[in-house]
Amino acid sequence: MSFREKSAWISFVCLLLLTVACVAATVHHPHDAEGHLHLALAVFGAFGLLQVVLHLIVVAQAPKDARTPKDERELLIELRAARVGFYALVIAEVLAMAGVHVHGSWGTFMGTVLIAILIAWLVKLGTEITLYRRGG
Repeated sequence: MSFREKSAWISFVCLLLLTVACVAATVHHPHDAEGHLHLALAVFGAFGLLQVVLHLIVVAQAPKDARTPKDERELLIELRAARVGFYALVIAEVLAMAGVHVHGSWGTFMGTVLIAILIAWLVKLGTEITLYRRGG
């Protein structure tokens, strides 16, 4: 498994944990804005710290692999994954806007937009992992 695939796995798992925490907080306490802010700061801080620590561990295992520049295959994988993630983002944002018209709550809209961004990022990373597994 290459360094970039390991990096995608690390980001995917950390982001999945972040998304689950955001969705759980939104579902359990939908009107607690101050609580959401404190939870978001804590979760984003933990997300960043976990990403840095895990990436440092992976870099320490294979420093030469981490320093190699991206080849054409890796660049194409990133571009294809970004395209799929963009389509997921557009669909999720349209659904979020439709939700505002149905429910009429801007607070729900903002939470839905955040979750849509996180899900689109998960789709992008999942696509990257799949493409690395299939060989590009």
